[in-house]
Amino acid sequence: MPRKAHPASRKNNSGPVPSKWQKARPPGRDISRILDPAPYIEKAGDGEWFVQYIPSVNAIKTYKCPECKRSIIPGTAHLVVWQQDHIFGKQRAIEERRHWHKHCWETRRLW
Repeated sequence: MPRKAHPASRKNNSGPVPSKWQKARPPGRDISRILDPAPYIEKAGDGEWFVQYIPSVNAIKTYKCPECKRSIIPGTAHLVVWQQDHIFGKQRAIEERRHWHKHCWETRRLW
């Protein structure tokens, strides 16, 4: 009696079928998000700010930079910034966080 072929050795029109370990991962976030440094506090003339670096692999949406008014497109590393000492509390500060180009944040106008 002939032996059956192993599932990993099956062939289709495009060649052997890859195993579950050889299949490409879906695009999107990866483990680097876990390894990214925590937000740091930056003091400036306009208060204290939490600043979080977002690497390009985790930048999956389009945002508008509040300084230059241009888009931060998906795949562009940037910063997320929110006030440390918001007058209405921590939750409101997080709700009002903004995404900035790194250069724009470093050269921003202090009002």
